[in-house]
Amino acid sequence: MSNISHPLEAERHRLLYVGCDIHKDSHTAVATNCFGQSFLELRISNSQKDFEQLAAAVERVSEDKKLRPIFGLEDSYGYGSRLARFLFQTNIRVKMVPPVLVDNIRKHETHPEKNDSLDAQGRCKSLDPAD
Repeated sequence: MSNISHPLEAERHRLLYVGCDIHKDSHTAVATNCFGQSFLELRISNSQKDFEQLAAAVERVSEDKKLRPIFGLEDSYGYGSRLARFLFQTNIRVKMVPPVLVDNIRKHETHPEKNDSLDAQGRCKSLDPAD
């Protein structure tokens, strides 16, 4: 076995993965490290004020844990476009996560329950910094 690691492995360890379960009127965000350890869970409305609150909370966790945030949004019906635009304009890395990836992750969990928090965590797991 080689002691040489892939360059992206180091990148994964430096990121704060923020998964968002998107709905028309509200969003649930969960922030984890690459090992799935949860640092933040927040439910916000689909408003500029709450987007700012989410960004501030993520920034606090990022600074505390010395990790760079990357957001994963599953945008159904365009409900997350306002949040994506806000994050992009504030220079936060945003990736769109296809719903099929989260469904596949859920199917392979020990307890494949479905709720907003677990769906947001699934988005964290499906984020790949190389994409």
